[in-house]
Amino acid sequence: MGVFGTGLYSGDFALDLRSAVAAALRLPFNPDKLVDMLRDTEPSAADTPSNEDHTTFWLVVADQFAKRAVACDCVRSKALAIIDGGADIARLEKLGMKPADVRKRRRMLDELRTRIVAVPTSGKPRTVLRKPQPLLMGIGDVLVYPTCDGESVNPYYPSKEEDVHYTQKWPGAVETGWLGRHSDSRLRSRLRLSLLVSTSNACRGKS
Repeated sequence: MGVFGTGLYSGDFALDLRSAVAAALRLPFNPDKLVDMLRDTEPSAADTPSNEDHTTFWLVVADQFAKRAVACDCVRSKALAIIDGGADIARLEKLGMKPADVRKRRRMLDELRTRIVAVPTSGKPRTVLRKPQPLLMGIGDVLVYPTCDGESVNPYYPSKEEDVHYTQKWPGAVETGWLGRHSDSRLRSRLRLSLLVSTSNACRGKS
């Protein structure tokens, strides 16, 4: 039997996606374009109904759009189909959610449905970026970071010192070969990959 939170943002995937949606909604594009961008960041979760995060993806996007009164037919129809068709509840029951928690989840979905249908079909204006964000890094920048016995520091600890594996003896370093902004998911992926690769070839230095 698994243990699951009944809230929409009980899992790490939902929390990470919420941040991604918030960042995307600051971009000066129409809602359909934003949805396409979000789908590109999580193609399996967005487009594969059998993926365990499929329902979470569309419910989170719908919730964040609704809270900002952003109208998008695609998001609205996907989320309502998941709620009304019982796909989210069926997924959690299959994973072993307890009946009492299922009832709480249903109440949460009812509240979410109310928010979704309350969004005006025309939506409301939102605050967007009026100029490009500063570059997060430039070509030739060198990033130095601490490691934990040859592995990256666990980002879920409030501070690296709380990680029992943390050590400052062998920091890693990576020289960037591209430009990018924090909102660029491909940049973040490439940075994570570079950090992991460079860790194995870490050099001594200051963190």
